[in-house]
Amino acid sequence: MKAGAGLADILPADALEAAEEGAVRLGHLGSPESVVRPASVDEVVRVMHWANREKVGVLPLRSGRHTGPVTRSGPDGGRWIALCTARLAGIEIYEAADLTFTAGAGTPMRDLDATLRANGQWAPFDPPYVLDRSLGGLVATASCGPLAAGYGELRNHVLGMTVVTGDGRVLRLGGRVVKNVAGFDLIKPMTGSRGSLAVMTSICLRAFPVPQHDLVLMLAAPSAQELAKAAVAVVTAPVMPVATVLVDRLEAAGGAAALLVRLNGATDAVHADRRTIEQHVGRSFEALDPSASDAVLEASRDHAGWAAVRLLASASPSRLTDLLNAIRMAGPASFTVDPYPSIARIAFEMAHPDTLSALTRAVESIGGAVRVEHALDVGLRQEGSQPTPDETRLVERLRTAFDPEEVLWPARS
Repeated sequence: MKAGAGLADILPADALEAAEEGAVRLGHLGSPESVVRPASVDEVVRVMHWANREKVGVLPLRSGRHTGPVTRSGPDGGRWIALCTARLAGIEIYEAADLTFTAGAGTPMRDLDATLRANGQWAPFDPPYVLDRSLGGLVATASCGPLAAGYGELRNHVLGMTVVTGDGRVLRLGGRVVKNVAGFDLIKPMTGSRGSLAVMTSICLRAFPVPQHDLVLMLAAPSAQELAKAAVAVVTAPVMPVATVLVDRLEAAGGAAALLVRLNGATDAVHADRRTIEQHVGRSFEALDPSASDAVLEASRDHAGWAAVRLLASASPSRLTDLLNAIRMAGPASFTVDPYPSIARIAFEMAHPDTLSALTRAVESIGGAVRVEHALDVGLRQEGSQPTPDETRLVERLRTAFDPEEVLWPARS
């Protein structure tokens, strides 16, 4: 029996309507038997109870843009549905004075950003295409960008969430204040779980005041390798920018490589930090015009954020030059590097499995690691270091506790 027939008995008709044009992109994910759009926690619970009875897999998503191909079958060997959170959207509670907000998991980050900025606040999280993501998708992937250096990783700012587990239990985790957990903090394993433990229905997140002064400095050179020394010098400077990113080519730099350094704070403090950084690096940076800096930051943020194959490569910051050389030897690719953790996001329009193998060997030879972030080519497999037996057992115990029938899973490439 097709999933749609059984779901029609438990959900209202509008939760089973055909996807709006472009709202859910499933072409590279495979073919679900149905796409459901619950509008409430209760409807999500009904879907999960039904999926457990029928042994049908459930893949939570919003648009599917940042979800990899489904290469794991459902519980009975193949049947699965997509659970779209688009109707679980909207700000539920906004405590501007407390710098917190609670919103549905399907709320677009673009809408949240507009509301926060209208109140002189923002959410300083900048993975690629962040404004095109949903709040739930952002938290489910624990996506971060260079701003994590100054504001901390996303997982440190998730204060609470409501989730529905794989077997249909509703859990309300955390709260709406910073210190709200006694005992084991279940928010931490949920953040970054990629839909493998529960369906997130609403999330409470911390906001930040928009800084008084936001300065973006740029240093350009013909190649990223020529900027490696300057990038390491910025990392070791006695002041810490809120973000630093090295881009292999940038239109604002005339198509050359660019090192961007972002400083936030009071105006006098920002200018003092700039002088300290330039003295430590031994070079003068160009200060971007405020009217142009947003576009430059967006271009660098999204530069290597969307391609058929995306890899994350990391190494010690002291081996940044070696990491850049390894990327260059891998062939034509676009990349950005966050010098603080020395993590590179590398994008290939086309890639052969041998490319990953060669890059992995080169990066591991300098003590680093490579992992596949996204790959439409399902033949491209993860190599390199694997979880320890203890780590594997811990993950499996978590999944058993939250999803005993293995109904939920992340899309895996």
